[in-house]
Amino acid sequence: MHFESVAEKHVLSLLEFERNNKSYFEKSIAPREAAFYSINGVGNHVSELRYLQQQERAWGYVLVDKPRNNQIIARANIKNRQGNRAEIGYRVAQKESGKGIASRSVLFLIDEARSLGITTLCAEVMDNNPASEKVLIKSGFNPTLCFYHKYLHQGVLYNSTHFELSL
Repeated sequence: MHFESVAEKHVLSLLEFERNNKSYFEKSIAPREAAFYSINGVGNHVSELRYLQQQERAWGYVLVDKPRNNQIIARANIKNRQGNRAEIGYRVAQKESGKGIASRSVLFLIDEARSLGITTLCAEVMDNNPASEKVLIKSGFNPTLCFYHKYLHQGVLYNSTHFELSL
């Protein structure tokens, strides 16, 4: 398994990854627009990530498993860079849950951020996703803010916690 910068060659496998895990992801994060789940939708998403990377504002990566025909098993992003600060996010395939892939993804993003000169990373987690909180804390992130009833997700108001890591 290895990380690759997301590129046009990943569109079909990324679409498969997103479709196969859609209901799993939507249990803990907001759903994507329906138009995303098409070749054009994912293609546009990849093009936007590549453009933002050229602007040094965001970087997208996929974790590829070569023995499984280069299947994407996770994706990880550095986004919303403002000066030396940026946010991270990641998604791990349901079948890979509990195997350390989320921790591996966060540690990869930390290393990438350092190489990009980013000195502070942030992440936000809704309180319906304790596994992500655990991964961030294990990776050195500290909770800095709690937002009461910030997100309405599937008809329920959720709190969220903002995490930061100084590099």
